[in-house]
Amino acid sequence: MEEKKTFEVGGMKITKLVNQREIDQFVQNLPEESKQDVKDVIIALHQQGLIKIEEV
Repeated sequence: MEEKKTFEVGGMKITKLVNQREIDQFVQNLPEESKQDVKDVIIALHQQGLIKIEEV
């Protein structure tokens, strides 16, 4: 089954630029305080170049 590459969260279109395993590994290594808010996680993923964010 092919993994979904694009999804929407809070009015933002998120496109994965890497596979889910790389995203999961990155998130797992974030400090706990950075994982409290999904927006912080999304911003960290974007800054790391793992996802692209667009407004919908």
